[in-house]
Amino acid sequence: MDAPTMQASREFFANSRNNFVVYLPKLSAGEISGQDVTTIQTELRRISHRLSGWTGLLDDPNELTCSCFTDRCRNLSNIIVEVAELVTIRDGQLPVTVMKMFNMLAMQVGRLALHGHREEDEYAQGFDRMAKEEDRRWQIGSQGPDDSRAALLFGLWTRMNRISEHGPNCA
Repeated sequence: MDAPTMQASREFFANSRNNFVVYLPKLSAGEISGQDVTTIQTELRRISHRLSGWTGLLDDPNELTCSCFTDRCRNLSNIIVEVAELVTIRDGQLPVTVMKMFNMLAMQVGRLALHGHREEDEYAQGFDRMAKEEDRRWQIGSQGPDDSRAALLFGLWTRMNRISEHGPNCA
């Protein structure tokens, strides 16, 4: 990949990721801005599709990504589709559990970084720190009462963090 194409790919990735991370926390705060279920589901599927596209466009382990990046994108893409199916709006509100899922997704998408660029990607580093703190809270059980919602959210968080073995080009 030539240098201008690589730079354009990096910028496209960063801009897309950052836009998703702006949208997801709004949903996690319950800010639906007049959107209906179909609109939210469509936007989530667009995010999922873009994550899948990143694996296709950038899947050159010698350049921008590694197998870990591809695995994370595929995993998050599948989970986003699942969460989209859980979206409901009652009395103008999203369910609290779904809002928490959006917060978790924002952290996971925000921490994605291109191979070899994690050190310079301060945006991803910030989300990586938040995700590690969230993981620590789950591990010590400080997420609140242990009810079915907590079990569902912990299972989802665990799946979001699951990646395969690090490949030869993974940092």
